[in-house]
Amino acid sequence: MFRKSISLIAILILFSAFTSSQAQDTTSLAGKYALQFQVSQNFTLSNFLGSVISGKYHFTNESAVRVGLGLSASMNNQTSGQESQSGVLESNAQSIDLTTQYMITPVISENVRFYFGAGPKLGLNYSKYDNVTNPSNHSQTSEKASTKGYSVGVLCSAGVEWFFMNRMSLCAEYGLTYVYSYSKINRNYNKSVSTEQKTYNYSFNGNDVRFGLSVYF
Repeated sequence: MFRKSISLIAILILFSAFTSSQAQDTTSLAGKYALQFQVSQNFTLSNFLGSVISGKYHFTNESAVRVGLGLSASMNNQTSGQESQSGVLESNAQSIDLTTQYMITPVISENVRFYFGAGPKLGLNYSKYDNVTNPSNHSQTSEKASTKGYSVGVLCSAGVEWFFMNRMSLCAEYGLTYVYSYSKINRNYNKSVSTEQKTYNYSFNGNDVRFGLSVYF
């Protein structure tokens, strides 16, 4: 990983030599939007703050707001018919998360700026599991479970942004995340035995350094 990071930095430095004449004038960022992508291994692009959209808006040259929205959904339906038993298995899960940050972006030079910011991180999730079996020589058995949960936290970030050409920049960013999460699981066995479990969790983590690409418009 370290070697790949050094290689990426070396390539960016070389690329800067050929694109310095196209450097973005960072005094003109006020009122501009930007889409952000994470630069992963082999220079593939992925989500930066959210799986659906990651972007920011500059109020002024030195201040901006950044938003990341993530959504996910899955559904599974399986049926089985064997000589000994038959059954139906259904499951589905949905989640949504939203991250917002207020960013301070002082200008270091014409095409390089340091930035830092903080903001709330919110998440909601729900999942359901339903498994019914019908053994040929026994009565029907069923197991159902549902999980509801949420998370609330704060994300703090700091990094350096480099405008290597007009309306495009690269950044290296580090962050710290504090999150409180809660979940409640309800289980039901054969429609008669029910249990409930609640889980609380606190976490404080340092995020790995990420490389990002921003496209301004």
